[in-house]
Amino acid sequence: MEWYRNIKRYLSGDDVLYAKQRLVELGYLYAATKKRFGDDSYKATKAFQAANGLPVDGVIGRETWAALFSEPKPVPPIPYDIAEPARSEIALALAQTTAKRREICELALSYCVDRNTDPSTLKGFYIRGANLFDKDLTLHVMTEARLNSYFRKSAYEPYFDEGRKEMMLRNAQLSGFTIPGADCSGFIVGLWRKVGVVSAGFDSNANHLYSSYCVDRSASDILPGDLAHKNGHIGLVVAPNWIVESAGGAYGVQLTKRTDRRVIDFRTRKIVKLSKWQNFGDPKTY
Repeated sequence: MEWYRNIKRYLSGDDVLYAKQRLVELGYLYAATKKRFGDDSYKATKAFQAANGLPVDGVIGRETWAALFSEPKPVPPIPYDIAEPARSEIALALAQTTAKRREICELALSYCVDRNTDPSTLKGFYIRGANLFDKDLTLHVMTEARLNSYFRKSAYEPYFDEGRKEMMLRNAQLSGFTIPGADCSGFIVGLWRKVGVVSAGFDSNANHLYSSYCVDRSASDILPGDLAHKNGHIGLVVAPNWIVESAGGAYGVQLTKRTDRRVIDFRTRKIVKLSKWQNFGDPKTY
């Protein structure tokens, strides 16, 4: 089929379906069953244009059409050990978001495990009171000395008792003491520090992060880089149905499903279901 008109939002026709099918083939769109150019198609077109050095306006004009049906770049892959369908959904969501949001999400993903891949070791510990990146922007790696200092703090014992301490030491030793540690808010704070959306000295707890730095967003509208929140706990949205969170002492940093929040307990190797998120927010910092 040849291009004959600019395809804009809410137009319908055979050419619309033809272009949508190509976007699906390249990985920018989930499905193409209707002839209408809706919001999903518009976002997918913008992602395609951004990836291929085209003017990003969401309109399939002559230039975008030509690029679609030549040798365009597919959706950038995500280089992390994540199972399907999360892998495809996250890759597509990140392709359609802003550069800063993608940077934050990719950094978060590099420290998480996905229970569906049956991971053998953690990539990030839950460490009460710690930020993922320190004020000098170095990664807060849990060296043997840091772990032992943490285990000496009786106030934090509920976060490393009942076998958690032994599990964490075993994982740390296997890694050569290279695993970073942060609690739920410290994980977000560290990410924000590292990518420069806040100062290197910025700090906050989970409830304050949400109440003071976010605007409420409905679950149906969340985007990569948004925050998921429940009282006393917070996580980072990396796709509409996927969250990265520093989930707890037995769980470390994991990828969880927004609608079915389950993690692997690294002490018992059993799957644990966690309580639902209460709200979602669009950060004011980016």
